[in-house]
Parts: sequence; C-alpha cells; structure tokens
Amino acid sequence: MTDTAPGPPDDGPHDLRLPDGRRLAYAEYGAPDGAPVLYFHGFPSSRREAGLMHADALAAGARIIAPDRPGYGDSDDAPERQLADWANDCAALATALALKRFAVIGVSGGGPYALACARFLPERLPGQLAGCTLVCPLGAIYRDDQLQQMNPAARTSLLVGRQPAWLASLVYGGPTTAVLAHWPDLVERFRHIGAPPADLGVLAAGDTAAILNRTIADAMQRGAPGARRDLALYTHDWGIDFGQIHAPIRIWHGQADGTVPIEHARWLAAQLPDADLVELPGEGHYSVPIRYAQQILEELLGQSSR
Repeated sequence: MTDTAPGPPDDGPHDLRLPDGRRLAYAEYGAPDGAPVLYFHGFPSSRREAGLMHADALAAGARIIAPDRPGYGDSDDAPERQLADWANDCAALATALALKRFAVIGVSGGGPYALACARFLPERLPGQLAGCTLVCPLGAIYRDDQLQQMNPAARTSLLVGRQPAWLASLVYGGPTTAVLAHWPDLVERFRHIGAPPADLGVLAAGDTAAILNRTIADAMQRGAPGARRDLALYTHDWGIDFGQIHAPIRIWHGQADGTVPIEHARWLAAQLPDADLVELPGEGHYSVPIRYAQQILEELLGQSSR
C-alpha cells in the first residue's frame, strides 16, 4: 500500500438519474484520467469505503468510481431489486460517464454484485486478465454449508435475511439504525471479533476506522433500506449461474479472515470456469484490501505479469 499521497477528494456525491427516475449517487477517487474501475462497497457500507484505496489508485493509475447501492448513502432505494438489476444500474452509470469498458472490483459484500456484472455485462469488461476482481468476497450464504462457516455473530446477523421482511425491519429499522447512524463507532467492537493481528493493525492505523465508521452512518441513514434488502438478497438464491460467467475472475482472500472465511473464496473459485484465487497467509478481512490495494489494482488493470 502507498504510504504517502495526496488526500482523497471531496466524497460528496455526484448524481445520476437512472432511466426509472431513481437517483444513483457515486464518488470518484484515484487518478481522474486513469483506467476506470467500478468499486462495489461491502455490507453495510457506502461509496466512501473506496476512499481507503485513493492513494493506491493514484499510484496504479486507476480511476475509482464508487456508487452507493440503492438504499445506501445518497442513492434512492429500490425495494424489489435483485442482484441482476445492479448490472443495469452500472451500465447506465458507465454510459453516462462515456465509459465503453470498465473493470469491476467487489469487496466483501460487494463481491456478489461484481459477479452480477461479470455475468450480465461481459461485453463491458476489459479483455485483460481479471477485469473482474473479488476481494475477501462473501460467499453463497443462501447455502447452509457456506453460512455455517461464518463466525456465530455474523451468522446470527445474516440469518435475519431468511426471516419475514417485517422481522428484518424490526431488527434493523427504527431505533437500531438511528443509534448506529449517530454513533457508528459502536460497530468497531464487531470488527474485532475473530480479527487476526493483521486486521487489528490496519484498523488502528491512520483514518481507517474513521472512514469505515462514516460508511456505517451512511448505510444507516433513512432506516437502512439498502442493508435490509442486501440481507434478503445474500441469503436467498442470487440468480447467477456461475457456470455462465466466462470472464476471468481474480479472487484475493486472507487465510486468517475472521469475518468472511477463506472457504467462501475457495468455493467460489471452484464454481467459476475461469477463476484464479490468491490466498494470503496471515491476512484478514481488512488488511487485504488495504495492504494489497495497489497490487490488486495493477493486476486488475493488466499492469502486472503475475
């Protein structure tokens, strides 16, 4: 990871009106004239998460375009959205920005959305090695074997997505979201559950925790409709035929990840026709996208011979 670089730009949202009238908010980081990369944030989070890669994107010559998913941050909600619908939103965003092709990167809970683009927008991805990259991706937790591999706290939280919608609204609506929106640092203790030393180190350094806390506040505003919808989508069939994803996929995952276990990445790699899994010993859920950001971006853009 780059140690010194100009600070991130203003992450106030740019606005796009989608064909159905919804507002899609996004921010840009890295090199303004660099190779375009659409960055898909984790769960629950927002576009500001991509600010953690700003310095490394500058070094790699990457233009990071980070949209808020519907119902997150400043993007309008889409209550009935499916994973496949995200590909349509991204196509509209790319067209508005005059991007013929773009790479995609999905971090943690953004992984399924990157796969949706690889499945439904293959013609928009670049032809280089791994124009789609997953970083510590959430696996197919609609399968019991994948869900059971997660730590008990994460498993309990995600299981709400399998319950009736009113229960998710009760647990993650009203008072809960109001408290987290105003005091997002309360989530910090959960980041430390099962966290290896590599994660504890990056979480304590610089402004990492402050940026992540702000993304929690973004996700919780307006009652967290995007996060609640994600819970339902993650825990039910994604509607993505992995065997039909022929774009090359690069997966990066820490072997010591205590949030999303390495088994998720191994399972995904085994399902995808053209996947390359990079396992990093001793690394965790937060250390991989922060410590390896420049290398990840360089390989995503075909700048490395690895």
